[in-house]
Amino acid sequence: MNYIAASINQSPVISMKAGADLADVRGKAVMFDETGGIILASAGKSALGIAVLSNPESINKGDDIDIQIKDIGHVKAGAAVKPGDALAPDANGALVPATSGSYFAVALESGAKDAFVQAVLRSGSIAASGA
Repeated sequence: MNYIAASINQSPVISMKAGADLADVRGKAVMFDETGGIILASAGKSALGIAVLSNPESINKGDDIDIQIKDIGHVKAGAAVKPGDALAPDANGALVPATSGSYFAVALESGAKDAFVQAVLRSGSIAASGA
């Protein structure tokens, strides 16, 4: 793992190897596969970080992928989002409003599905309502 650059601010960005061919990866949540390669995060799984926008749109297995692992960055919305929405990866790594369970980021601005929006990478859990 190499620390290589800053994204929007002085956020840590690392470079790791893709564990699979990845299409349309920019702004999406990524995670480790069983061999330590990077793949798109899926719903209900823990994400490592966000593929930065400077990555090529498609990445081949074994190629380097740059990943922002904390702070504020751009994420790809998988549904409409608004400021303050807790966000979690969908089945394709895009970030959608989380209604229960854990979340990976918090939206800082509004955006439509497929828009890139600023979000702070901050994991947490959504408390059950009605308790």
